[in-house]
Parts: sequence; C-alpha cells; structure tokens
Amino acid sequence: MKSLLIILLSFLAMTVFGQDYPFAKTFVDGNIILKDSTQKAGQLKWFPHQNEKLRFKESGNSDTKKYSPGELLGFNVDTLKFVSLFDFEAFADNYALSGKLSKIKQTFGQLLDSGSYNIYLVLITGYNAISGSIQTYPNFLFEKKLDSGYQFAAYPFAIRMKDKKYENAKENLYIFFKDYSNIIDKVKFYNQQDDFFEIINLMKNSN
Repeated sequence: MKSLLIILLSFLAMTVFGQDYPFAKTFVDGNIILKDSTQKAGQLKWFPHQNEKLRFKESGNSDTKKYSPGELLGFNVDTLKFVSLFDFEAFADNYALSGKLSKIKQTFGQLLDSGSYNIYLVLITGYNAISGSIQTYPNFLFEKKLDSGYQFAAYPFAIRMKDKKYENAKENLYIFFKDYSNIIDKVKFYNQQDDFFEIINLMKNSN
C-alpha cells in the first residue's frame, strides 16, 4: 500500500512539475527577465529540454523571438519561477546506463526555494537505450555561492534505475550539506520507496 502511494505521489509530482507545465504545449501569459533584471510581459512557450530555446512574443500578433538561457535571467509564469542555470552535472541517460553524470551547459530550472542555498527542479532529456525512446530525467539541483564561484549538487528523482545507483548519488548531498547534520541523517536512511519531498521540506526549513 505504501509503495502504491509513493508511486502515485511521484506521478502527481511529475504531472505538476514536468509534463503538464502550461507553457510546454502552448503560449501562455508570463514575463521574461532580461539580463539587466528588467521584466517584459507577453506570451511565452518553452518545452522542458536543455537544448530548447524559449519562445516569446509581446502579444498574440507579434513576431516570436527565441531566447536561450544565456540570454535571460529567467522567466515567470503565474506562480512558477524559472532561473537560467549553467555548467552543472545531472543524473540522466548516462547515469542510468553506465553510472556517469551528464554535463549540462545551460537550461532553465524551476526555483523551489532560495536562501543560504537554492533548490531547483530541472528536467533533463536524454535517450533511454533500454527502451529505445526519449526520456525525461528529473533532478533536484542544489546551488550555493562560494568565494570561488558556485557549488552544485544534483539528486535524481523518480528515475527508474537500481537502488545502488541512488545510494551512490547520495554522496553529492553529503558534501553539499556537510554543515546540516539533520539533512544528512535524513538522506542516509532515504530509499526509493520513501517520499523525497519530505527531505525537500526539511531542506526548506533549514534554509
């Protein structure tokens, strides 16, 4: 019964955060945030994919412009806020198949929380060699600013792979949250049948 509940929660999470983003299928009202931090209102469309550009038009009859993450600070749709992210590693097709992380040059990530560290949900698209199909690989991405730059740590979410790979992925979180013993203790005992959003809420409360 618990396993069924976790599967249902994971499905609902992906519906809310991933496949049914309103702007993934059609133009919706929103704001883009330019590099000088000014905002421009209009209609936008973006399919969650690290190589897809955001399409934007100021009105229904305006010409459509395309923006890469490198050309914007991010964008907003209703209560959803997305930020341009650069040069991090994520758990995607390479990890599920051979245990290697994928290097992501740039993409937009949904900001879930900010403070001493930022929490994002990023969707990485890759090829599933086992099923022979394109697959979305969700990651929670954690970011904090250091004197020398930015530190990132990713953790896979609802990706179908062996428990051992999930256990190995925890090493990133141990390093990133080394000053938060309560979070590390929670992560150590987490397994795929548990609800990772409990850990996310703990991270938000500690942020």
